[in-house]
Amino acid sequence: MFNSKYEKLYVILFFTVLTTVLTWPVAGHFFSSVASSGPDTMQVIGVAGDRANLISEKGVFDGTLELIKRAEFNIVAVYAYFQLLIGRVAGYNILFFLSFILSGLGAYLLANYFVKNKPAALLAGIIFAFSPFHIHNAISTNVGTMHQEWLPFFALYLFRFFDNLKLKNFLLAGFFFFLIGFTEHQMLAFTAIFILFFLAYKLFTQPKVFLKGKLWLYIAGSSVVFALIFFIMFRSLFSIAGSENNYLNAGLKSAVKYSNDALSIFVPPNFHSFWPDAFPHLRNQFERRLDSTFSVYAGFLVLILSFLGIIFSFKDRKNTKGLVFWAAVALGFYILSLGPYLNYKGLLDPPVKMPYILVYNYLPFFNNIRTVGRLFVYSMLAFSLLSAWGVAFINTYADNFQKKKKNNQAESMGEESGEKKVQLFDSILRSKIVYSIIGLLIIIEFTAIPLKIDNLEHSSFYEKLGQDKEKYSVLEIPGNTDYDFASRDLVWKSIHRKNTINGYDFARVNKDSYVFQRGTPIVRTLLYDLPEGDNSNDRDIMKNSYYSISSEILNYYNIRYVILDKEGLKGDPAKGDLNMLYPAKAYIKSVIECADEYEDNFLYACKIDIEDLPEHMFLAMDYSNKHWVGKSKSKNGLQRWAENGAGLKLVNMSPETQNSKLNFNLKIAKPMRLKVFLNGEEIYNKYHTSLDKKQAVSSDIKNIKPGQNEIIFGVYAADGSEIKSEKKSDSAIIYAVEVE
Repeated sequence: MFNSKYEKLYVILFFTVLTTVLTWPVAGHFFSSVASSGPDTMQVIGVAGDRANLISEKGVFDGTLELIKRAEFNIVAVYAYFQLLIGRVAGYNILFFLSFILSGLGAYLLANYFVKNKPAALLAGIIFAFSPFHIHNAISTNVGTMHQEWLPFFALYLFRFFDNLKLKNFLLAGFFFFLIGFTEHQMLAFTAIFILFFLAYKLFTQPKVFLKGKLWLYIAGSSVVFALIFFIMFRSLFSIAGSENNYLNAGLKSAVKYSNDALSIFVPPNFHSFWPDAFPHLRNQFERRLDSTFSVYAGFLVLILSFLGIIFSFKDRKNTKGLVFWAAVALGFYILSLGPYLNYKGLLDPPVKMPYILVYNYLPFFNNIRTVGRLFVYSMLAFSLLSAWGVAFINTYADNFQKKKKNNQAESMGEESGEKKVQLFDSILRSKIVYSIIGLLIIIEFTAIPLKIDNLEHSSFYEKLGQDKEKYSVLEIPGNTDYDFASRDLVWKSIHRKNTINGYDFARVNKDSYVFQRGTPIVRTLLYDLPEGDNSNDRDIMKNSYYSISSEILNYYNIRYVILDKEGLKGDPAKGDLNMLYPAKAYIKSVIECADEYEDNFLYACKIDIEDLPEHMFLAMDYSNKHWVGKSKSKNGLQRWAENGAGLKLVNMSPETQNSKLNFNLKIAKPMRLKVFLNGEEIYNKYHTSLDKKQAVSSDIKNIKPGQNEIIFGVYAADGSEIKSEKKSDSAIIYAVEVE
């Protein structure tokens, strides 16, 4: 196998067979189910499905250009192409399989480059491909870390390039560097740290190479090219990161939360096949007892082999080039993965600062990375190489010991130390046994079968909607409050191809994402307040809810169906959660006229009566307005404190201009002037001096244009200056607002 000209093909075949076995039962359900342990898988498949729809509609060339324009051309786009080629499930599974096969091949080639021992390199491939870390990220579909396969290829050609500065190796290193960035910006950031490790190592071991102009020419040229490429790919992220509303920055607490515990490397994951409940007492002491916490288990045999590789290298210097570097990477990235503060069965008190705090504070964009623990991917690659050195040294010492023993026996018996063919045969057989046993033990230590699978079973109602070419929106419940359903809903959306009013912030919270949903009567109730209905969240500071015109509002926004997901609403009896489907269905029927209904085992759908034409007006909070500086409950309902500029939206659903009257209650703690503006035109202006008492305010409104109108409250002090303050005593309290 190893001496054949088809060596790489045989290695690929080996890892294909091993992947088929160690990811069972995915292969047995290749065209019907995907490997999945959680909702993140659905997010990838759903987003890929949406991009596949775009490519299908526009064509491959134009669709790809559109993805590039949107800064959405990345690994998920590859999933979209595979969906179009061979289907949603099989396309996903091929890329799932390739992440293991190519990880194994890449680590094999990288390990053989250093260790010069192909069987040991094969073990390195097994370790890197099937480590619990990779298994977890693959079945949870942390898609960037799942596709770790480009890391060993990049490292291999980076080292080869510094060996001889050949253009071929430089281009290949650059190609795999691009693939890392194409896969995920976070993995690219981790690779930037790896490059810093590499340059420090080369400055120490090959300082003269940095005096060559050819090297700097390559570095300068590639820096310009990659800066341009990655700016185009990640320009939307750069834009967000540099904005005032940088929701990518989840804060230091998030970086601490998603970093690794110092002991996780020694604790087997709970998805392990043979000892999922190992170390139960230690597990229970961990603050975060999640799969991700224990997925960084490196394996006891791997750690022992890595340790032996380092120890034996002091005695045998043969083929140890790079060992110190990979030992530094293994330890260094493990320490970095512990995050800004040391986690030891939970965050220590008082907290102990770790080196990553410097990365977080001083390297650009690293403060936007939450999942610090995934830095461990480079540690796992390093451990796979160190293990290859360890097992190679073991085999060499065992072989030398056996040879010495046989030679001594031959001399004592007066025989020549010949019989070299027999000794060679014994040596090869012994090596095969050593490598096979160690390889089998590693596989047993890492085995996580059977993996969880998901058949993406869903209602045929979504296909029915997909065949309907009319443009309208659907509102699905509990799409805004249930992480699991919201993730699956991305898949259903790619099937029915309708705009969805519901949505969910998965990893990071963008406070401005769902301003419309939170600020529109009946829509808010359906998405956030079911099944209880009006609990003052829907109307906020408005005097009344608008249930009598619910169908009008839904029609105005072209919402054709309200859908209840039975799985999402069934609750958890074990936790005392009731099944919310029946009260939710009863509530919908009480406030909406359903022109038609559909129900199956998966969902209930109410079709809005399009004959209920929009003609009324309604008031609602403008949640994008930042000048509401506080709120509180009172016997009068919810009341808000308004500084100058606080606003509401007044929606005229009629196609005609209308006149009305604006009424609201006011309470102040000191004299102030209150003005009200409609679309910038003043409609009310009065100086108020009655303190700490309810004041009823009324103003005629004329020429309310069709669509959304803006009502702004001007709040001014006695001297005429604008009031910009969060103090209750400074601001005006507004409540019981209505339009007649």
